[in-house]
Amino acid sequence: MQFQMNRRRWLGASLIGVAGAGALGALLAAPALGGPSGFFGHGPRWGHHGAHRFDEERIREHVEWMLREVDASDAQIDAITRIASSTAKDLEGMREAHQGAHAQLVTALSGESVDRAALEALRSEHLAAAETASRQLTDALAQIAEVLTPAQRSALAAQHEKHWARHADE
Repeated sequence: MQFQMNRRRWLGASLIGVAGAGALGALLAAPALGGPSGFFGHGPRWGHHGAHRFDEERIREHVEWMLREVDASDAQIDAITRIASSTAKDLEGMREAHQGAHAQLVTALSGESVDRAALEALRSEHLAAAETASRQLTDALAQIAEVLTPAQRSALAAQHEKHWARHADE
C-alpha cells in the first residue's frame, strides 16, 4: 500500500512536470511543434492550416509581443530570441518522431492480436522523449529568466496570473 501511495505521488508530480514542460514548449517552440498561435493562444500567428515551420523571424515577433509590457531592451529580446530559436530547432525533430510513432501505435493495436511489447516500447520511448524535452525546456526557461531582471520576471508573472484569472470562469 505504501508503494502505491508513493507511486501515485510520483506519478502526480511527473504529470505536473510534463504539463509545465508542455506549457513552456508552447511558449518557446510553437513553430517547431506545430502550435497554432502565439502566447496563450493570442498574439502573432505561427502558421496557416498546419503548415508550420521553424522561422526565427516569427519567434522574434512572438518574443517582442510577449515582452512589450515589461520594457525589455533590444539586447534582451535578441538574447531571448536566440534561446527560443535554439530550443525550437532542438525540439523540431521530436515532433517528427511523434508523428512517426502514431503509425507504429496503429499497427500495434490493429493486428490480429494486440502487440503489447510494441506498445510498451512506444510508451518507454515517449517517456524518455518527454524527459529530454522537459529538461531542454526547463533549461531554456531558466536561461530566459536569467536574461530578464527580477522586476521584469515579476511583471510577466503578474501578466500570466491576470490572463489565467480572466479565463478561469470559461
